[in-house]
Amino acid sequence: MEHPLTRKEVLTTMLVAAAATAFPSTLAGQARTPGDEITLDDLKSMEKIAGISFSDEERKRVMAEVRSARNGFGTVRKQPIEPTTEPSTTFHPLGGGSIAGSRVHARNSDPHVDRPTDSDAIAFLSVRELSHLVRTQKLSSMELTQIYLGRLKRYGDKLLSVVNLTEELALSQAAAADAEIKSGKYRGPLHGIPYGIKDLFSTKGIPTTWGAGPYEHQVFDYDATVVEKLQEAGAILLAKLSCGSLAQGDVWFKGTTKNPWNPKQGSSGSSAGSASSTAAGLLGFSIGTETYGSITSPSVRCRVTGFRPTYGRVSRFGAMGLSYTMDKVGPICREVEDCALVFAAICGRDPRDLASVDRSFEYPHHINFKKLKVGWVGAESSMAADPVVKVLLNAGASVKAVRFTPIPDGINQILDVEAGSAFDAFTRGEEIHGLKNSSWPETFRASRYVPAVEYVQAQRARTLLMHKFEKELGDLDILVGNGVLGATLGHCNYCGHPQVALPFGDDGNGNSVARSLVGRLYRDDELIAVAKYVQDQFDFHRRRPDLSKI
Repeated sequence: MEHPLTRKEVLTTMLVAAAATAFPSTLAGQARTPGDEITLDDLKSMEKIAGISFSDEERKRVMAEVRSARNGFGTVRKQPIEPTTEPSTTFHPLGGGSIAGSRVHARNSDPHVDRPTDSDAIAFLSVRELSHLVRTQKLSSMELTQIYLGRLKRYGDKLLSVVNLTEELALSQAAAADAEIKSGKYRGPLHGIPYGIKDLFSTKGIPTTWGAGPYEHQVFDYDATVVEKLQEAGAILLAKLSCGSLAQGDVWFKGTTKNPWNPKQGSSGSSAGSASSTAAGLLGFSIGTETYGSITSPSVRCRVTGFRPTYGRVSRFGAMGLSYTMDKVGPICREVEDCALVFAAICGRDPRDLASVDRSFEYPHHINFKKLKVGWVGAESSMAADPVVKVLLNAGASVKAVRFTPIPDGINQILDVEAGSAFDAFTRGEEIHGLKNSSWPETFRASRYVPAVEYVQAQRARTLLMHKFEKELGDLDILVGNGVLGATLGHCNYCGHPQVALPFGDDGNGNSVARSLVGRLYRDDELIAVAKYVQDQFDFHRRRPDLSKI
């Protein structure tokens, strides 16, 4: 009778088997050949990459399990795993999960706006203002849709912000919206308002390219949850907007999406077309996604208002998966209140996305500024002179400078490994060679060299990071800082916090300036309310780019 393995030997077995899931091409890439046998030297090579070391005797004891594990890899790969299939483990930020009795309510304030006399002025109105004009039938959804379609045709290709127009669908939806409104069936503030969506959301019968050449003709037979919810709200789908190739950067298979304020610059971030099109007045609002800056960064560059909600507040079903535990969906608009109206329409629990939750969202949301505690993310010497800090101080809030413990380097592999998993079949196939101007192929392949144990350890370290970040936040309600908040952007994305990016003009050299506000988990309505108060003290969101330069 064999003696059972000791605890140390069990751990050894687990470590080496886990490492074998990720390393050289003999294990993870190309098909096996008859002489492709795993040797002790192979295990030594894997150990070197993983930063561990076992004796030859220990390696011999686990060899059979390592070889058996490789056989299992092929079995899993043969299973048809759809893009919407996520791991059975689900990420929730601290205190996550649905809460019974949650209520979502948002109403737009009375804008007291008259219908402008020219179409350009109409195109740059906020959703709040457009909603008022459409509801009171001073502007029909059909007329508004045609204005935006004309602008999309005129400027979309110049900005490289549009992948596909959905003109026929838009005109049909606009006609239906006008008929319903005239009959007294008003669905709410988005009824009859045209929008565009990042081209990584599935739209039934309409190409969804993910910004990548190999997927240029990809068509799904279902709509993403966000598309369904916006249709229920009566919004009008105008266009699929450019997305950086497989949700990275602003370069897609036709080129670089431009910043309307400075066409020499790309629009930044993978929600490139959403930010660019919104800034150029090509639609009422847009939908983007963020894994690590893809809403906030292009919003800053294109001088629009971007809102990344708390992780899990908006269903990702039907959106291209990049990182199962980091992907988030949010609106990009011209002003903060627009973000509130759109968010209220798309948020909520969806059984097709196990990470999605029901939480309350009330807008307008009352803020007692005398009790508001704000953290300034930046040098203390620059705090007192900052215009946003001045506004908050004048409103009665208390403000102090804050610093946070940096994120451990190893945590950053979470995104790479999850992306490698999402595109595993693509990486092992021939189509990956058709992916141009992208560093994803190297990232996907490199993810194979991260041991499974190290990925799990990184997730455990992420848990520690979340607790550390909450402790360092203390009793602060809001964070404020320049641009996307620098390194704190990483804390917020790994921990799941909501963030609003506000345009603040430029630096005089054509470079955009912005401020970001971060809220506490699930207190999205409080964040929106503070951000709106700040934005209303300035006029940066009212300014328009000179489109004659593109």
